[in-house]
Amino acid sequence: MKTPRLVFLICLTYIAATGQSANPQLEGKTRVGQPMPSFKVTDTSGNLFSIPDLKGKVVVVNFWATWCGPCTFEIPRLEKEIWQKHKSDNFAMVAIAREQSPPEITAFRQKQHFTYPIAPDPHRSIYARFADSGIPRTYVVGTNGTILFQSLGYNPVEFDQMKKVVEHALSSSN
Repeated sequence: MKTPRLVFLICLTYIAATGQSANPQLEGKTRVGQPMPSFKVTDTSGNLFSIPDLKGKVVVVNFWATWCGPCTFEIPRLEKEIWQKHKSDNFAMVAIAREQSPPEITAFRQKQHFTYPIAPDPHRSIYARFADSGIPRTYVVGTNGTILFQSLGYNPVEFDQMKKVVEHALSSSN
């Protein structure tokens, strides 16, 4: 095995085991239990998505990009297992496309056939509140506005954990 591949596997094992990145650039600026950073964004349908206005709802925020390989694995699961299953008056979701324009993400959405709300963040102004690098990043926010779950990258096991957090938060809010 070549050394670069071995280093990559060690880093991947570390991330999987600890939930932390060995690369400080990938570390986020938020932690579970902290208040969700406040932001407002307009989705591609013209609807305003405002964290302060969503208190009382369970919220999922996903940062992604059309060119991101792991994002393309996560998108169908977000659509089917999160958005389609939970969309309601008690739930909100938005996927924010880092460094992309409305036409880029709208065309991608039509090609990939997903329906959850998406919004552009062409200058990383929203993303910068959460991290300096690394996508996809997904956050689950509780009804009180605190972060209940956050993840970096796409990992099927972590995705299943996120689903459980969403389901628990929704059942606790009823």
